[in-house]
Amino acid sequence: MKLYNNTPNDSYYGVSYGNNAECGSISANQTLDIPHLDNQKNLTVKFAAIGNAPPGEMDPFSVTIPQTGTGMAVTIGLFQE
Repeated sequence: MKLYNNTPNDSYYGVSYGNNAECGSISANQTLDIPHLDNQKNLTVKFAAIGNAPPGEMDPFSVTIPQTGTGMAVTIGLFQE
């Protein structure tokens, strides 16, 4: 699975699946490849702007994917001002 940050700002990401979760950051206009997430079920991906979100609102963008597969991608392409 690949996560794309098609924004001009660095972004946090969070991924949860089953009893597992992981998070990190993606630089502006960069792609993160996470092959161990291929073929997962009920995977949720969240993105948040680094340094721009108010406290308690760090996950304004979220998508739940019923089943992942090799080559599947999640893209965020919002302009953050």
